[in-house]
Amino acid sequence: MVTFDPLLALTPAAVWQDASRRASGEPLTRADLAGFDSVVVFSAHPDDETLGAGATIAAAAALGRHVSVVVATCSEPGRRAELDAAVAALGVRAGTTWLDLPDGGLKHHQDELEAAVAHVLPTGGAGTRLVLAPWPGDRHGDHRTLGRVVARAAREAGDRVLLYPIWLWQWGTPEDVPWERAGGYRPTDDERDRKRAALDAFVSQRHTPETPDGVLSPELLARAVDGDELFIAPVADPLAAHFERLHREADDPWGARTRWYERRKRRLLTASLPRERYGSGFEIGCSNGETSAALAERCGRLLSVDAAASAVALARERTAGLPGVAVERMRVPEQWPSGRFDLIVVSEVAYYLAADQWAACSERIAASLAPGGHVALCHWTGTADDFAQSGAQAHAAFAARSGLRRMVGHTEDEFLLEVFG
Repeated sequence: MVTFDPLLALTPAAVWQDASRRASGEPLTRADLAGFDSVVVFSAHPDDETLGAGATIAAAAALGRHVSVVVATCSEPGRRAELDAAVAALGVRAGTTWLDLPDGGLKHHQDELEAAVAHVLPTGGAGTRLVLAPWPGDRHGDHRTLGRVVARAAREAGDRVLLYPIWLWQWGTPEDVPWERAGGYRPTDDERDRKRAALDAFVSQRHTPETPDGVLSPELLARAVDGDELFIAPVADPLAAHFERLHREADDPWGARTRWYERRKRRLLTASLPRERYGSGFEIGCSNGETSAALAERCGRLLSVDAAASAVALARERTAGLPGVAVERMRVPEQWPSGRFDLIVVSEVAYYLAADQWAACSERIAASLAPGGHVALCHWTGTADDFAQSGAQAHAAFAARSGLRRMVGHTEDEFLLEVFG
């Protein structure tokens, strides 16, 4: 699932080339490549690796580094032969590793993906290793999931990891790039020629009169060959970075203050709480503090947390002067407050957490709930590229793992609201 037109670029290639001068991260050079014993390149789909890192792959192969390509999904048998031809054109001699996970559904198979990536990137291996993977900021769910999983596994294994964008060049603008973490690789003429020949192998994906369903436009292919390759260093918490940017650019990114849908949902949430007053409340994912302000009317003390510093600042401003409210920056489930709470609220947050993160969070919620307390979950029922699971899946997983009884259930076409106790 993508949220852009793959055949229409929002920003011309010339603008991208000018903007690349803003990159202030560490560039990747041939000397850098020569310093690694091996290079492992992950791609979500056959052709991702060539589009995003083909020239770098060709350079590493020419330097005699051991280069291996790992593909997470492939739903079309013919694309395997295309990739074989492409990596051969790039000079890669090792066979491709196919994980054979469902195309478009990596987020639903994260356990399998994590196990497979850990097998490819064992810790304690001999030699130095460079790992390349799709940038999680791309607007494609498979790229986001694979990039996150690989970045975490590579860091744990002690490898250097860099992330390459693919669809950014179509949907994005220069303002979408974290230039402070971005560095380029400038190919030689020979490396560009090898990359062009490799891209020519993906006949089924090129958008031509003969293959009208192809998603690789002539403009995208030209930019991939003529431009420098861009690599972005990962952050420890990409999800927090995503929300940091959202709240820095807008003080009400989802219209929580202005949209009737949000205001009505918030009133239904507070009206569904069985008790009129709670001694202590804990809100996970407070965003700009609109729900925090509503919960403050029902709680003697309220701790609202968010992983994004910009969201915390907005929530503090919104709740300034309300008695008993504290807003803190906290990344759950790794970070967690001490003590127990009469009320714990998770609204529009759980679907951003991977299955293992939400499982740990659910267990900590149950352990932090005071006797007779309540847990309120409220989530949109739609889907988005940056969701690790659906709202309904998150609610079902919590019910199964927490051991709590559902006391209130409210289901609409657009959202699901439940209270457990």
